[in-house]
This record gives sequence, structure tokens and C-alpha cells, in this order.
Amino acid sequence: MNKPYRNFDLPKQHLDERHYVPERARSRAEIDRRRSMPSGTILAEHQRDGLLIASQMLQSVEEPEDLAFIADLIAMSGLNTSWYSYAVHSPVMRRRLNLPTLGDEETDWYETSIGLRAKTQQGLVGAAKLADSLAISTYERGATARHKQQLGRQLGNISLGLACIELSNSADAYSAFDIQHFAREQSLRTLERARTFSDRIGSHPSIAQFADPNSDLAIHLRRTAPNGAFEAYEEAIEDYPRVV
Repeated sequence: MNKPYRNFDLPKQHLDERHYVPERARSRAEIDRRRSMPSGTILAEHQRDGLLIASQMLQSVEEPEDLAFIADLIAMSGLNTSWYSYAVHSPVMRRRLNLPTLGDEETDWYETSIGLRAKTQQGLVGAAKLADSLAISTYERGATARHKQQLGRQLGNISLGLACIELSNSADAYSAFDIQHFAREQSLRTLERARTFSDRIGSHPSIAQFADPNSDLAIHLRRTAPNGAFEAYEEAIEDYPRVV
């Protein structure tokens, strides 16, 4: 007898070379600061701040259309960021992630959108703490592949949960087997959109771009987001100002 899907494969072959690059520094103080730091530190800082911004946005939106927009954008960005940290340099062709559990046939339990939203928001906060440790260790030249993989795996799992928030609204209308199948299908669609979204905005969406209001992703958000999602981003970016 087939069992419900619980795992998801993140492929090693995913993105082309349209990667996000942090904007150049303008102030003398920031130029000097960056010159004193090891390569990769700025991107690690952006990634940490981007996770904090994403967490705050997810927590603050209220209307369904705002939640759907924000969750989708974070999910795509998170899967790409997971790939950068966890899969791109993998010795194997696929890395294993965990699908969110939306139903359990043994206990007749089903996840709710409220519950899944709370879990993913808390997960983003935890990932931000890992990203902060990674930024510090990168600055101190102590970052390891294990640190990056740990963050990438956790962020990938969170992103799959975010991809399924809207699906969880109707989880109890299906069998546990079927809802896990739908979760896998939704995750595959989100991964494909994460791969091709650069055709629309110019670079691959990533968590670090939330911390840069001039990034392709941030510009797309401000131009296309529903009002509530737009306001959530503007409030969050004010709480985590850049040094330029």
C-alpha cells in the first residue's frame, strides 16, 4: 500500500546565472567596513535581515490576498536560497526536504491555515537566528559547509510549508493521502515558479533581496503587491534599515 508523501527532492540542477548581487556601497564608512570583511559577509547579513523582514511581513498581514501574495513570494525566495546553501554544491543530484504534514490518517488530524502560518512564521524567526550565526561566523572566517547546509535545509522545509498555506484551508476536505499528494504537487509548482521568476523580474528571487529595497524582488513587491502586503513590507524595511 502506498504511503502519503512526506518528502520532497530539491534538485542540484535548478537555477542559471541570474543571481542577485548586493548593491554597491555609497558611504565611505560602509565602503571601508565592507573592505575589512571576508567575502560573503554582506550577502550573509542581507540573508539574516531578509529573514527577519519576511517573518515580520508574514506575521502582520491580515487579508487573504495579502497573505497569499507574501507567502508565495517568501516560498519562492526561500526555496532558491535553500538551493544556494544546501543543494548547489551537493555531491548528490537531489537533497531531501520535508513536506508539511497537512493530514494524518491514523489520528484523523488535519492542519489549518492558521496553524501552518504560525509554524512557518516561527520557523522564519528560527532561521534568522541561524542566519545571524552564519553571518558572524562568515565575518570571523569560521563558516563551514555544515552551517550553510543546516540553514538551507531548515529554510527549504519552511518554504514548502509557506507554499501550502492556501492549500491547508481545505485540507480536511480530502483524505490524508490525497492532501499530501496535493502538497507535493503545489511544492513542485512553487519550485518551478522559483526557477523561472527571473524571467519576470530580472534575477532569481532570494531571501537576501528583501533586505534591499532596490533589489529586483523588492521593486516587484512594491509595484505589484496588494495594499496590505505593500504596507507590511514598508513597515518591515523601516525596522531593519540598511547601511549604505
